[in-house]
Amino acid sequence: MTPQRLLVVVGLPLGLLIAFLSPAWTAYDEFTHFARVVDMAQGNLEPTLSSEGIGSHIPTAYQEATGQIILDHQEGRPPWSPTSIRALLDHRPDGRTVFIDTRPTTASTPVAYLSAAAGAWVPVVLDAPGLVVLWASRLASLAVYLTIATVAIRGASAFRWSLAASALAPLNLALASSVSPDGLTVVAVLLAFSMWTRVEAGDEVGMPALIGASLLLALAKPPYFLVLALFLISAVLQPNRVRARAALVAGGGLLVGLATAVTNSSENYQAVTTTMIQKINYQPGLQWDRLLGDLPGFLWATVDTWLTEYRFYVQGWFRQLGFWEADLPQVIPWTLFVVAALALLRLDGGDLVRLRGVRRLLMALGVGGFLVVLYAASYIYFTDRTDYAHIGLQMARYAIPLAPLAVVGWLPRSSRMLSSRLSERAAALIIAGVPVVAVGASAVTWLWSGANTPLG
Repeated sequence: MTPQRLLVVVGLPLGLLIAFLSPAWTAYDEFTHFARVVDMAQGNLEPTLSSEGIGSHIPTAYQEATGQIILDHQEGRPPWSPTSIRALLDHRPDGRTVFIDTRPTTASTPVAYLSAAAGAWVPVVLDAPGLVVLWASRLASLAVYLTIATVAIRGASAFRWSLAASALAPLNLALASSVSPDGLTVVAVLLAFSMWTRVEAGDEVGMPALIGASLLLALAKPPYFLVLALFLISAVLQPNRVRARAALVAGGGLLVGLATAVTNSSENYQAVTTTMIQKINYQPGLQWDRLLGDLPGFLWATVDTWLTEYRFYVQGWFRQLGFWEADLPQVIPWTLFVVAALALLRLDGGDLVRLRGVRRLLMALGVGGFLVVLYAASYIYFTDRTDYAHIGLQMARYAIPLAPLAVVGWLPRSSRMLSSRLSERAAALIIAGVPVVAVGASAVTWLWSGANTPLG
């Protein structure tokens, strides 16, 4: 089975399972993103300025429906009990509206929300219950995710299985099957990486494809547009016509991404914290000054945080797919992580061997540098502390889009001997089985034991 076919065969049913069974508005920051999507479906591409601030006016019934999720949890009902579903479907728009602060969503351009907004448009026009709007948005997001990921895998000249495994990573599937800009960001990274493998191989890449991939990543969630620097490095290390052209286009994408990030960031920016539970205001300007005043301390904190919290990130990639955590023994995510790595060594080992020397070193260093940038963004925009205690709280989600780059840069080629006894068929089955186990465990948690796990 080809990696792109495996993606569809495995990713589609698992994505549908997540989209329909993941408790409503319990994906990461989903209600805030949902409010932005509803507003876009109403014809507003950006949050608007009003007497109440910068945000979106949506039907009050949609916000009231979130209270049903909390009530079910408090009363011990599984999230998708018949009682809960009927109650959620009873919350229909009745003409009343409520203001939701969606300023945090402006960190991403409308492009990152277009798929979800397209799915929401008809239900919003028809005044459907919020649950129906949510399902339609999730399904549209999943469809776009799988389509772009399939194109990326099919078009890659190398590391096709790594791309497929990254697209099927349980947390990535969860992001793709929720209302969030993260799913499109993940596939934008995959598409750019796929284009880079073609450039590295010396294959011709059409200008429309290069421009489209670069703009998609530039207009997705910052700061992932920095991945486009791969093309510039390739052109510097081994100049030729193909690499120079790709570097020119990618450089333009970098400028667009930088301009967008600067435009959408300000001292008034707030973290995405309008959730079902609470709203917290942060002070990015103050945090920025603190970071610049203690750069050595911050750099050490990033290294220390990664080394001490990496084990929690592994858990997050396989069992933390929203507010409800899958009831898996902690050894299971580690086992899934290791066997997936061995399978990729078997399937993409030849590509790893061919990528050697300074290219692989720069890839490894680039991933490390990117993580530092993500920690910095987390500290500036998503914490309100003078120390660095909480900069790693969301790093599992922030780091997962870098999965294919990490495989290429960090996977130890010396471990290929451990995977030599695996057949390619067995390795492909492992790539398929890892998300099945993880998502299946989450589905069981959501259906039967979700009400007994911590919310938020």
